[in-house]
Amino acid sequence: MSLNYWDLDSIRDRMKNYDIKYMEIYDEIFDHISSAIEEKQNEGDTRKIPVIFDEVVEIHFGGYQGVEQLAKTQEADYRQKIRKRIWANFMHYINFNSFIFTVLLVLLSLMIPAGKLTFGVIACMLFITAYSPALYVYFKLRRIKPTGEKKSLVYSQTIRRANLPALLFYWALWIPRLPYLIMDKDMPYKLYNIQPAILAFLLALMLIYNFSCIRLCKQELEQISFAKN
Repeated sequence: MSLNYWDLDSIRDRMKNYDIKYMEIYDEIFDHISSAIEEKQNEGDTRKIPVIFDEVVEIHFGGYQGVEQLAKTQEADYRQKIRKRIWANFMHYINFNSFIFTVLLVLLSLMIPAGKLTFGVIACMLFITAYSPALYVYFKLRRIKPTGEKKSLVYSQTIRRANLPALLFYWALWIPRLPYLIMDKDMPYKLYNIQPAILAFLLALMLIYNFSCIRLCKQELEQISFAKN
């Protein structure tokens, strides 16, 4: 016997008592409780859903606190998994090909004189590179971005990693100015006088990180598709 709409709606009402922020964790716990209740009904349990719900939660999770602790643990585990995966992806692209590319890019930049034009061109390249992974992740994962109260753990953590280059780019532009702004003094040097080789090296690292983010996005999409199948 399968649970009907009213039974599922009753379970959702009971689930509102729990502070579960992310829909992936919510859905997993909801499915677990629903399956356990359905199993009890198939065994002949005719009690009301709220009564069976409380019993299932007590037996399977150790009560209210157990559900909330499980949600927090799963969230922490996923965050750790994402950190490890993005780092593994980054190291995956630190190879001979990326080394040669970086060396050639830096050598090429050494042939270019520092100045406003050079800085402007490389800064534009850095800007595009900094914001491209976030745009890629946004469009690729927009179908799992929830519109209700629940957030998506996959979306929020993946887009957070993809936004890191943009954040670093912003810091790189403003942090050198910050001490002088606080002291209300002019900078003794101009940003456009930074050696192009330094900017080229940063560009190479950012490109490697971008490929890592794209790979992370594909990995998460594959995992979601596998879970649904």
